[in-house]
Formats: sequence, C-alpha cells, structure tokens
Amino acid sequence: MQSIMSISRRSIRGLVQRLMLTLLVGLMWLSYSLPVSPAYAAASPASKRYIAADGTDLTAMAQCLPKKLSQGDVDRALRESQNDFLEKVFGMKENYDDYKLDETEIAYLACMEGKGVTPQVKR
Repeated sequence: MQSIMSISRRSIRGLVQRLMLTLLVGLMWLSYSLPVSPAYAAASPASKRYIAADGTDLTAMAQCLPKKLSQGDVDRALRESQNDFLEKVFGMKENYDDYKLDETEIAYLACMEGKGVTPQVKR
C-alpha cells in the first residue's frame, strides 16, 4: 500500500511539475508575442531625441540620414570616392559647394538646413 502511495505521489508531483512548466512556457510565449507599446504619446518616432555623450543634440542628423547612406554599399562607396572624397576629407577647397556632390548628399544637407541646423561643412 505504501509503495502505491509513493508512486501516486511521484506521478502527481511529476504531473504538477509538467503543468507548471507548461504554464511558465505559455506565459513567456505570451509575453514575447504581445506588442509592447508605451502608454504615452511622447514616444512617437517624430519626438524621439538622439543625444551624443557630450550632450550634443543629433536628432536632426538622425532624422535626415537617408536610408541609402546608413547601409553599407561597396559600389556606392567606390562612386563616392570619385566625388572629390579625399579633397572633402582634408578640406582642400574654401567653399564646400565647389566639390562634386552626390544627389543623396545634396538632399541630406538640404534636410539639415530645413531643420534649422547648419552642417559643419557650411560653417
């Protein structure tokens, strides 16, 4: 009789452990599958701020950065290297507008100026 009780206790304990494990896995799955969104409006992408470690506000730069420039592209890099790249890096010309600029770079500079930020190259 005692061995039957110990077997039934083990089977009940095993059943409870499996049930708890299933419940835990289900809760974890549920928590990862639910969309997480803040309950306040300040977290919209338009209001997200990008601040550098030194306190410089980089929000306009991040918002204006074209997707094309934020992804690695060897062909684009080779094309850009022909557009006065080294001259731009070393600042060899007095006026930045004298360099050959890619249309993406022109759009980026125009976006920055549209947000009220004068890019470093224009100062």
